Amino acid sequence: MLRNSALAALALLVASAAQAADRAHYVNSSADPAARLHVVETLPADTTPLEADRAVLFVHGATYPGLSFDLGVPGYNWMDHVAARGFAAYALDIRGYGSSSRPRQMAGPASEAKPVMRAPEAVRDILDAVDFIRRRTGVTRVNLIGWSWGTVTAGAFAAEYPTMVERLVLYAPVYSLYMPERLKAFRLADPEDESRFNPAIGAYRVVDANAIRSRWETQIVPENKDEWRDAAVAEAWIAALLASDPKSATFEPPALRAPNGVLMDVFEIFSGRAVYDAGRITAPTLIIRGADDPTATDEDAVGLYVALGARHKDYTAIAGGSHFISLERKAPALMQAVQSFLESRLGE
Repeated sequence: MLRNSALAALALLVASAAQAADRAHYVNSSADPAARLHVVETLPADTTPLEADRAVLFVHGATYPGLSFDLGVPGYNWMDHVAARGFAAYALDIRGYGSSSRPRQMAGPASEAKPVMRAPEAVRDILDAVDFIRRRTGVTRVNLIGWSWGTVTAGAFAAEYPTMVERLVLYAPVYSLYMPERLKAFRLADPEDESRFNPAIGAYRVVDANAIRSRWETQIVPENKDEWRDAAVAEAWIAALLASDPKSATFEPPALRAPNGVLMDVFEIFSGRAVYDAGRITAPTLIIRGADDPTATDEDAVGLYVALGARHKDYTAIAGGSHFISLERKAPALMQAVQSFLESRLGE
């Protein structure tokens, strides 16, 4: 069974990679002249970018790049879903992730440099991607969908550049909640002074297939994991993630690198200090999460909802889903709820 799932995942990965290559764009980074940002595009059928009157930008989280929204598995490709509804869809890889340039600190051993790519740096990348989308399509405002740490970076962008955001979706958000047990579990605090970030954490971390799989599985409530997710989908995603890092094969076992600047953001968030001011967000905003998500908790989501400055805001929890609900069997329910928000007539 596992072998069949792995073979199916490999076939899906090859097909997905070939398709994505035809839709890839590389945008110059305004923060680093030597860097380029990878942006994938999916357009509605039989249209050109300039024919689009609505656009969506997907922003990934702390560890996994934008391909998570563009998985070559029917029913699990969120970009295809929004494009079928008439939106031009884009997914960004922040510097240090996927097919975007990696900071020089990620070229050598992680211990030789400090953590790279915190939220403000990611906001610069989002700005470059939004500018690209606006030029390419002619739209004035872009809809943003952020996942996990992507809710921090997309939220910070919406707070700083309100005139560029049409609507904002915060999927599996983390915002500001004192959780000392998380700081200890992730070893984020300095052992000698828990009020400070752990100075032993280097520029980046490496994540192999077992780590990806186990983190997900610890969040799934049923003992039978197949009740919540399809094994072939999970293996296709993991294979795509490992293939996204050109140095994956240099690790044993193969692994992807992820910048550790996010851990500094997470340290602040789980210390009860928000990284951005949600009160400055004016765009209509949807907060959405799996009801069984132990990372993006209900308490934190409610706190974020209260803090939002948006006049139009909503909070939805989908039963039977974890932090990875967009890759689970409840993915259609998540996508439809978000789509309804994007297409809704506010006030009606």
